[in-house]
Amino acid sequence: MQYFDFHTHPILKQLFSETGSVTDMLGRNEVKVLQTQCTDIPNIIQSQIHPSQLAQYPEGVLLGIVLYSMESYLAAEVIPLRQHLRTGSQHKLSEPLLKKIVLNDYKAFTDFLVNRTLNAYLDNSNIFNIITRNTFANGLPTDKINIFFVVEGCHSFVDSVNRTGDGKFFPVTEIIDNLDTLLARDIPILAINLTHMQQSSLCNHAFGIQLTNPAPFFPTGNGMRPDGYDIAQALFDRGIHPDLKHMSYKSRRDLMEAVDGNGDITLHAPMPLLCTHAGFTGIPFGSWPEYMSLARAEGPVVRVEMAKSIAADSVPSQDCAPTFNMTTINLFDEEIAWIVAHGGMIGLSMDRRILGYVDPFDADVDGRLDGDFVVDTDFISLAEWDALNIDLGKFRQKVNPMACLTVEKLHANWGDQSKQERWYYDHIFLHLKHYLQTCLHAGIPLSKSIQHITIGSDFDGLINPFITMPGVKDMERLKRYIRTDFRGYLSQLEDASGWYRDLDVNQFAENLFFENGYRFVKNFMQG
Repeated sequence: MQYFDFHTHPILKQLFSETGSVTDMLGRNEVKVLQTQCTDIPNIIQSQIHPSQLAQYPEGVLLGIVLYSMESYLAAEVIPLRQHLRTGSQHKLSEPLLKKIVLNDYKAFTDFLVNRTLNAYLDNSNIFNIITRNTFANGLPTDKINIFFVVEGCHSFVDSVNRTGDGKFFPVTEIIDNLDTLLARDIPILAINLTHMQQSSLCNHAFGIQLTNPAPFFPTGNGMRPDGYDIAQALFDRGIHPDLKHMSYKSRRDLMEAVDGNGDITLHAPMPLLCTHAGFTGIPFGSWPEYMSLARAEGPVVRVEMAKSIAADSVPSQDCAPTFNMTTINLFDEEIAWIVAHGGMIGLSMDRRILGYVDPFDADVDGRLDGDFVVDTDFISLAEWDALNIDLGKFRQKVNPMACLTVEKLHANWGDQSKQERWYYDHIFLHLKHYLQTCLHAGIPLSKSIQHITIGSDFDGLINPFITMPGVKDMERLKRYIRTDFRGYLSQLEDASGWYRDLDVNQFAENLFFENGYRFVKNFMQG
């Protein structure tokens, strides 16, 4: 099997160790004790995409490698998590390094992105092959891990400051100059996220943190800012794709309107926009308020508790029906269709939280409000809430318990052990089905839509993987499962009856796991 992945962090965890190398393996046994709020830490800590795991794909591997510098607020929140590691493993999460990041004594671009991360890949050329234009002319090497780069957050290009606000901002010239420094070294950078987990002066971000105090990561901006448009144009001028992941919904909408020339700003010669490690809300944005169990102002943000849709229009079985995560970090229907119609690419995340999965052992699965609904928590800036003109009339209607996951259903699902493994896979099936059907509803035929989605696992990016798919070594099994069971899954859904027979599932699986990504990167490198 050949394997492509749009968004991976094979050595991120190793970079925080005081000793060791990029080939170190991390295991569940690194964790000392399981606290209630941290029950998922063993799954998050263990190695998910390691060179030894990738060796099981001898026919060729092509990965998007993330260059990322940890934000200052995140570093501060990670320090207390060291207590959950065994004493003999705590050096693998260096407290001195984290404290230097907090104080900006360890610079995001020079120290972390270049010297600590990029150089680790360059220095291990026996393992990693950085692709060039000639890579595709000569055939993809099979004896090394073939890589290109994506940058997760423009803060990673900035040494001068490590947070914005109170008169601080990320300088546009510094970002562009440091990007040009890498490009001058022929470092193949295909995509860049404008923002990540922490407030940026370029654009507002979507809330997306877990296991920590949420307050430092509240989004407080309002869509795209002038400096953000300048950076987007700079990326287009250099033939680099902006990555929509981690942008707030309004920021994404603003950027799309600028590409189309329908907003206050018009961007020129745009590249297709990507979302390299995405999940889907399962609905258009206009329907979003219908699934709010709670919307309440809390300081600079609106706290929104989102029920979890089981896509009731499909008429699925009520037993173990998969659900969506309907928070705004995920793509709405119109965004999926827009990306595909404009020639972009979507990478499907393997983070079970992003894909909507929850089980009774997850923290905070208690319905929280009236004990009825399982919910996902989102925080929207007050400025964006007002600018988006949220229809609170829809919010005030009671959420339909037949269309959403309730606590009662959740516990009933776990009462039947025989259905649990299928429930994991069906969350991925639900996303693939929704993607294809959303494109069809937008007038995009299957022949086109099946060419614009691939895997963007985010493995080893501190994600929470499915128990049955804890890492990249399990992706071959997932591909096999799609080939054998996806058509049967579709055949049971009422709203897929008119098109599922037209889908060549075997070809779709080949496209999803390799062909689409390979073709996209080849065209980028040779374009």
